[in-house]
Amino acid sequence: MAVQFSSLPKVGDAQPAVSVTDNQLQAETQKQLCTPTCSTNGTHSDGYTGAFEGPEKLLEMWFAPTAEAATCIHQDARLSDEDIDQWTASRTGLRCVPRAIWREMLDLVHCQVLSTLCNERLDSYLLSESSFFVYPHKLVLKTCGTTTLLYAIPRILEIANDFLGATGAYQLFYSRKNFMFPDQQEELHRSWEKEVTYLDAHFPEGSAYLIGKTNRDHWHVYISGPHDSACTIGAGILAQMQGQLELSEHRDAESENQSDTAVNNSTEGSPVINALSRTTSHSTISSQDSALDHRHRAPMAAGPALSLSEDTTVEILMTGLDPERMRVMYLGAASETEGAAGGKAVEKESGISAIYPNSASDSYLFTPCGFSLNGLQGDGYYTIHVTPEPHCSYASFETNVSRDSSINLDSPEGIKRLVEQVTTVFGPRFVTVTVFKARGSGTGLDNGLFIDSAATKDAMEKNGRQQNAVGNGLGLDIAPPTFAPVDGYKSVDRVLYEFDHYWLRYGYYVKTG
Repeated sequence: MAVQFSSLPKVGDAQPAVSVTDNQLQAETQKQLCTPTCSTNGTHSDGYTGAFEGPEKLLEMWFAPTAEAATCIHQDARLSDEDIDQWTASRTGLRCVPRAIWREMLDLVHCQVLSTLCNERLDSYLLSESSFFVYPHKLVLKTCGTTTLLYAIPRILEIANDFLGATGAYQLFYSRKNFMFPDQQEELHRSWEKEVTYLDAHFPEGSAYLIGKTNRDHWHVYISGPHDSACTIGAGILAQMQGQLELSEHRDAESENQSDTAVNNSTEGSPVINALSRTTSHSTISSQDSALDHRHRAPMAAGPALSLSEDTTVEILMTGLDPERMRVMYLGAASETEGAAGGKAVEKESGISAIYPNSASDSYLFTPCGFSLNGLQGDGYYTIHVTPEPHCSYASFETNVSRDSSINLDSPEGIKRLVEQVTTVFGPRFVTVTVFKARGSGTGLDNGLFIDSAATKDAMEKNGRQQNAVGNGLGLDIAPPTFAPVDGYKSVDRVLYEFDHYWLRYGYYVKTG
């Protein structure tokens, strides 16, 4: 995110070792194009060096497998006027946390809330350094510059315990592109090794990966979980889910043998319970469910949970942006006004508004340059952050909007269309694309709590689908995400990771023209 907020204290960051040769040439060329006004702001650290670290740190923490499974236990939390809006009555889970508490948590990261955008499914916060999204059962925090994102984890765990009764995280993802200026980061974030050591201290079963070429642009990711759900769940909702998937008490021996084989990697002695829909799905908890008496909550069933509904997130990270196209990201080009009014002008003039034309958006144009946007559509979000200065140019686009008529994240052509629309706006020379896709996404079985492979098979047959169940009992295993060729770019690096619950597809592209 290219959030350069002149009224904030100053920040300095730097660019990673993308392709050593390409980066050096790119940096030298861009330094010659940089205007003096670009060197006057940054984020929180003293002594801005004239280089802003656009590549963000991205943290996603889940405390339950579904929105329905996250029930607020702290209903007496004191709300202020800023917490009251048209969605107040329908909020549950983490969405019940007062905004003042979130701001206090964000102080640990060294960023500030500029504005909020909400709908019936989630809340978004546009930050001085990127974005924050809150669902009932999970949160997504993305910060650029020299922010200290990982220091927020202990406080987030405390908040989840206070409001959800969570004793830990259900699952966690932390990722970032290689930094441009790692020496400008605060101590914890100066190396991947230090970040991993810190994360391991909180999540001993976590795993760290470096994806891509180490002497060019690459991507770091840390994954923990999913673990047994650490939250409680409303008894009424639990009964509803169990009723939807009630199994016959009289299975034949063959079906039982198949089930035993399918769950051989699950928790010892317990069947695998795959959670209700992993996303916020089609509706939030009804007021009747959210008002359940806390004394009647039942714990989540034992065993790792997996949702079978859509859960696909695409990230597009771009460097070497076209200077001509980036002129619109400077104050005085599309608009003379800093803030939301300037942001709307940039959305329209740059072509950003055409990517998700049916969404609600909240954007900000910074002084002297830089742009940020949060967008909401149904139960999905998208976010854009731009640092236009030529010597450190960077833009990021992230989305999990899976129900858009023109962009289908479950299809290669849909991802191709998205990447081409985004690269048309920014004209980058180098592009990194990552796709996280839940194994089981896109099957249409988004309301299932499948207890074993036999139940999964029965449900597939009822839906007219003949797909194979995963051999380890973790649910349906559809094809991994694939990339279609992107017009105007050459694919120079391709990596596919197969995790227990997710596919991860990584691609690195270089402009051909």
